[in-house]
Amino acid sequence: MIQLQKIVSLALLMMAALPVQAQSAAQPTEAPAVNLRLNYENRSIGHDGITRDSRYTDLMYRRAGLVWIERELPESVRESAAHGHEDNASPHAGHAHSEAQGAPLLVRRDAAIGKVSVQAVLHNLHRVIDVELAHYGNVGYGGSWAAAYWLIEPAALSRMEKQGPEQQGIQHYLLQKGERTVKVAWDVAGQYARSIEQRDNHGTSVQRMTATPFAEPQSLPWQQLADYQRGDYSDLLD
Repeated sequence: MIQLQKIVSLALLMMAALPVQAQSAAQPTEAPAVNLRLNYENRSIGHDGITRDSRYTDLMYRRAGLVWIERELPESVRESAAHGHEDNASPHAGHAHSEAQGAPLLVRRDAAIGKVSVQAVLHNLHRVIDVELAHYGNVGYGGSWAAAYWLIEPAALSRMEKQGPEQQGIQHYLLQKGERTVKVAWDVAGQYARSIEQRDNHGTSVQRMTATPFAEPQSLPWQQLADYQRGDYSDLLD
């Protein structure tokens, strides 16, 4: 989730300098329910000539006023954890603080007042932790409800150049500023970004997110928290 927020933040910084008259699109308030697998691919080539690649996948569930996002771990990592080979296996507070950094997030927005609440779910401890604004970065939430809900702010698309007509339900957008290029493939009916790509013109930095729908599970993850204890993030720092 942190990486997605970085991609979106960089794109919005590039858009900020565009003419005001191009920034007048209305922001919708709700979008269709969807389950998405978010695949991230990042490549950078440093001044030392070393190429660094990273790949990972998040699962995202979007409902009215709610987003759940969690890391999809490779099978080998899940098997290792099942055999007790997990750094955060201890239930003590110090370990819980570390575990919260990669915990699933439940983000809600009260449309009536515009207030956003963020909770980290610690499955090992059977606890749901309320996360205050000051600790958003510690749990991987970048602070943008729009980036979490639509994967990019819909209003930001009006500040990008449309690439031809809509095709098979997808509208492509392009933004070029300085030495950076941002491309977005927007699912018109689903109201989310099918892909977001940002690269520099020298090919030394590429960040790409691709979203793919997946089938509805038998039960949604937040429906399994009824017997979890509640707490505050500050409890983990004791």
